[in-house]
Amino acid sequence: MKLGLTFLTKSGSGQCVPYGLMSIATYLEQKMDAIDVQIIDTNFENVYETIKHGKFDLIGIGSMTIDYQKTIDLAKRIKNDFNMPILVGGHHISSLPSSFKDCFDIGISGEGETTMLELVQLFEKKMRFNDKELEGIKGLIIPKKNDGVFLTERRKPIRPLDEIPIPNRKFINKGYFKRRQLDVWGEFGIESSIITSRGCPYKCIFCSTTRFWSELRFHSPKHAVEEVYQLVENHGVTHIQVWDDLFTIHKKRLREIAKLLREEGLTEKVKFNAQPRANLIDDELCQILKSMNVEIVLFGFESGSERTLKYLKGESISVDDNKNAIKLCQKHGIKAQGSLIFGSPGETLEDMEKTLDFIDFAKKNNVNHLWSFVMTPFPATPIWDIAQKRGKVDDNMDWDLLSHQNIDKPLLLDDDISVEEFKKVFLKGRAQMRYFKWKKILSFIRNSPLETLGIFLLHPIENLKKLFLKHSSDVESNENPSTTSI
Repeated sequence: MKLGLTFLTKSGSGQCVPYGLMSIATYLEQKMDAIDVQIIDTNFENVYETIKHGKFDLIGIGSMTIDYQKTIDLAKRIKNDFNMPILVGGHHISSLPSSFKDCFDIGISGEGETTMLELVQLFEKKMRFNDKELEGIKGLIIPKKNDGVFLTERRKPIRPLDEIPIPNRKFINKGYFKRRQLDVWGEFGIESSIITSRGCPYKCIFCSTTRFWSELRFHSPKHAVEEVYQLVENHGVTHIQVWDDLFTIHKKRLREIAKLLREEGLTEKVKFNAQPRANLIDDELCQILKSMNVEIVLFGFESGSERTLKYLKGESISVDDNKNAIKLCQKHGIKAQGSLIFGSPGETLEDMEKTLDFIDFAKKNNVNHLWSFVMTPFPATPIWDIAQKRGKVDDNMDWDLLSHQNIDKPLLLDDDISVEEFKKVFLKGRAQMRYFKWKKILSFIRNSPLETLGIFLLHPIENLKKLFLKHSSDVESNENPSTTSI
């Protein structure tokens, strides 16, 4: 049988690969003798046309909340034109099963590998689904005949995590491995990503990824390093983004990963970035990261206001922790980057001004890059509950409103602050961040002068525009792409 797994997340700079779909495709191929799996990627092909001509037996679509409207529109078109069975999975439907639409046949809730295997094996028997047998599969969202959905028993997380094989990059387009300008790094190279754990022990009130994974699990150091080895040796990768929610939480594991990387001769071949938490950073951790060639770390700084920061991330972290993390990174020669959020419930204009002060601090202390978001509610979080009570979100809303770039309609801004006042402060922060934009442009030129000169000599005006536009926006999506799975 032939299965199409559809990826609808746009990746402007090439780093947002369909990691979850790769994992599922690899898992299915390993467990089944006769299955043809193809990832249909909107970044490289017309998804509808590929499905139209692909002779697929079954289509799966993985969707984050920000892509859910596109997912619905595509599913309606496929169902209308081909009446093909369609599965929907991933972050959004797992967090908000009540938003299930009749253009889908079945939803997959939570971790997708085992559930997808059982579903495909069931479908393979008669090339259709049996409703009674479906009820025996854990982790499903099944539409009721009258209305609503039926949820089967929740599936336990896969343990040990090494049961999931290293994702086979043969399933993704070779265009992901082209040498290009790398936005995060400020230089040229071939970039890819890995995920060495699933979950996070912290519960930031705006973050839905930790709730998606439900508990924290780790791949073994050997498994993690083997994936790095394959990327470097098979695909020429020079830069790797570690997409773990909190890669740096266990120093002992990090030391073992660093040791294995050195033994394989990889630390001289590839650079890493990772996401730590500011209150966990110390000299020892910085030394470990430096030893494994982690060049950049990305923090969720979120706010320069003590009150707002604790509301968002809890009592375990402070503005001083954020500032200390910046100084420690500078001390050890690690580039610090980070995100900031404006427009949280209860946040005052005075709180936002304190975030502007934090931007100034970051500039003075050699932070490599900052970007800012508008607070956006995602399902299964306390922030979503607040937005729901305020009548801003529901199961049938315009999902395109859920954008970190929505400065004209900030959904969580308190009523006593006008949108005009909010935009004034937010855009003032953007103006302060132009420093980081030009810093990155200069970094490209400094790190790869000959390559930069070459592309500009070929198409000087066009490439100057491209380089500028790549860094002209300080608002990006921070919904973790690693959760985009079936």
